[in-house]
Amino acid sequence: MPDATARRVDTPLGPILAHRDGDLWRARGVPYARADRFQRPSPVAPWRRPFDAATPAPVSPQRVDGLMESVSPGYVDRLGVDEHCQRVSVTWPAGAGDEPLPVIVWIHGGSYLTGGGDLEGFDPALMVREQRVIVVAVTYRLGLLGWLGDDRFAPANLGLLDIIEALRWVRTCIEGFGGDPTRVTAMGQSAGGDAITALMAVPEARGLFRRAIVQSAPLGIGDRRGAMQRAMLKAVHPVDTAMSVDDVLHANAEIYRVSRKHGLKGLMPYGPQWGRYPLPPESGRDAATAASRDVDLLMGHMSDEGVVVGAALPALGKAFQAPVVGGAVRHAVAGSLQAAVYEKGAARFVEAHRRAGGNAVQYLLGWKATGSAIADGHGMDIPVLLGDPDAWVRTEGLRHESPDRIRRVGTAIRQVWGDFARRGRVAPESAAAASEWLRLS
Repeated sequence: MPDATARRVDTPLGPILAHRDGDLWRARGVPYARADRFQRPSPVAPWRRPFDAATPAPVSPQRVDGLMESVSPGYVDRLGVDEHCQRVSVTWPAGAGDEPLPVIVWIHGGSYLTGGGDLEGFDPALMVREQRVIVVAVTYRLGLLGWLGDDRFAPANLGLLDIIEALRWVRTCIEGFGGDPTRVTAMGQSAGGDAITALMAVPEARGLFRRAIVQSAPLGIGDRRGAMQRAMLKAVHPVDTAMSVDDVLHANAEIYRVSRKHGLKGLMPYGPQWGRYPLPPESGRDAATAASRDVDLLMGHMSDEGVVVGAALPALGKAFQAPVVGGAVRHAVAGSLQAAVYEKGAARFVEAHRRAGGNAVQYLLGWKATGSAIADGHGMDIPVLLGDPDAWVRTEGLRHESPDRIRRVGTAIRQVWGDFARRGRVAPESAAAASEWLRLS
């Protein structure tokens, strides 16, 4: 008898064996590219025998991220670490029918240093189930291995090139999963959102996604980074291309230490390097991005991003925790930090997109997590979009919150995101249902 818990998906690259997960299908850890260390990625070679997509994607070498560890305990050991981490995982609803479904390509954040597409905190099950979409989660190279190249010891922007290859894989293969390759939405948070704004300026990425959902991209610290990048290179120069993974992690830590001397920019030391392939010079960024006017854009941030930014700066972090005056310090500076890192950059990007003739919706999200010191701070959009609410309440920032409330808020927010992925706009009734927490403009 046929195995009802597994099914073959035929793609132009070869057959894939997907596995049933309740009312969902999952194909995990499918390779989309291959690259040796410090080399640009190449499309994965086709295969003949079915690829058994039962194992989640490994993560790029990294230190453990505390927030993700609290949601996904032991995630680094459980998922494994592999420099050849260029994998995608596809989740889609069972019984989807014959009509092609919209596709959301999830690009995780983590300051280009931590994270992975298959972390439990990023599980797209609720989004897929409620919105009848396909979600493709991308894992790409991080840190020194993906983002420090200077075109001497290594090409620049390797992590960005990985993401482009993943989007090409989606264009080539997603029809086999029942997806519509003409309705692909790139969705990313923090560094993932920052990467999407860079992709919008890359000619090679044109046509790979029709829509973009950009969450809390730190655009205010993404430009004029040359001096910091030179200091980062100097800290590990010369780079030993044969270094061990432990040495790579040690170098990442040293680079992060050096970058902290560069103020706010040092909070995200790695990132796209403008003026190095495939990105245009920074002076031509606006013109290049304007060419992506055909990409529908949903862009915004949390309503109190600055509280997490301030806590990450050594001097301010201590001041925020000071008895009596800590709350006053936070109130005085958090708004300015939010404006500098997130708010002004998003407003400029949206306005430029609209001036170029593009369709853009801007949002502000604040759902006021119960009893949380970082109630509407950076990263608090993820619990109401992805992951399991029962797992999220194990985190320090949500330990006073109820899973039921996270589900209730999340259902409304996911409906808005789903509307946008389907049509490039938000239905009035969806906007009204989410209006207690979400402001659209």
